[in-house]
Order: sequence, then C-alpha cells, then structure tokens
Amino acid sequence: MRERFGTQRLDIDPDVEAIIEESVEYYSPLMGEDVARNLFQYPSINLGVIEGGDAVNSVPQSARAEIDVRLTAGVHTPDVLAGIRECVADCEGITIADVSWSVGTAEAPDSPLVEAVASMAATVTGERIFRRSATGGGDTKKLRNAGIPAVEFALGTDTVHAPDEYVPIDVLVDNAVVYAQLPEAWQLQLNQ
Repeated sequence: MRERFGTQRLDIDPDVEAIIEESVEYYSPLMGEDVARNLFQYPSINLGVIEGGDAVNSVPQSARAEIDVRLTAGVHTPDVLAGIRECVADCEGITIADVSWSVGTAEAPDSPLVEAVASMAATVTGERIFRRSATGGGDTKKLRNAGIPAVEFALGTDTVHAPDEYVPIDVLVDNAVVYAQLPEAWQLQLNQ
C-alpha cells in the first residue's frame, strides 16, 4: 500500500499552501527541505497493529491490521479514502472495515487569532514563531468545524510523544505568560 498509495501526491487546498511553506521552512533544518516538503505533500502511512495466527509453524486463517494514514489539512479526506479502497481493490482477500476518519482543518495564517498567538509568543520568547502545521489530529479541528477560531499552540521541545518527552519549567512559565496575555492581544488584533 505504501508503494502504490503513499507515492501519490496529495491534492492540497490552495488556502493551506502558506501554512505548508512555513512548516517546510521550520522543519527543513531538522530533516532537510525535500523530506520536510514530502511530509506535507504525501500521505504518511504507518502499519501500527498486525494480528493473526495461533502458532509460528502454521498459516493463519485470517489476519487483521490497523493502518494509520496522516494527511495535511486542506486535503479532501473522502477522496483519499476512495484512493485507498481503489489501491486494495484488486488484492484478493483484503477488505477494509471500521474506517475512522476526520477532515483536517487549519486556521488562516493571517487570522487575528494566529497573529495574536504568534506575536505574543514572539514577544515572550524573543524568537521567531513559525505558523506551522502538523499531519496529526488535534482537538482544535472540532472547534474549527463548529465555527470557533482555534489554534494549537505550546512552546516546548522536540520530544513530543517520545518516551523521554519533557518541557523545561522556564518554558512552562513562558506558555503560561502567553496564554495569560493572549485575550488582550487577540482583542487588539480583532480591532485592527
């Protein structure tokens, strides 16, 4: 599936291009520009669970796998699901069941909320804040789908979801300062 489906470039909504470009700029020093760009232009596919069989010396009657496919916001998820189904359609014995999916969302990079978060974080840290995307999912898309402006934001380290994930205390303090001052900064952006 990775070779057949994972090499098809995603059809990305033009409204998300600016976010992708800033995301690529952010990730490029860590992984190189080509890898960073591919992260957003192609689906990320992970075979996370595979089960089957009763013994090492016998062919299983059936097997089950769970595959995680991550997409860039602005990609029409039903089209991708149709592509996955088409990819396995000619594979005898394979069926797709229990598909769980959602549509990615993004707040416009120049929206008042994004501007307020980025400017406040830059003021607190004294550093450039990248307006970037992730290919995972978060709670903010539920809010955006309900018409509520939302961004995911936190200062931290590059250890997110790692076994040794941590955030230094001074960074926690900076997060608290940004969030405490954010309502006023957002109001100022709305009034401009």
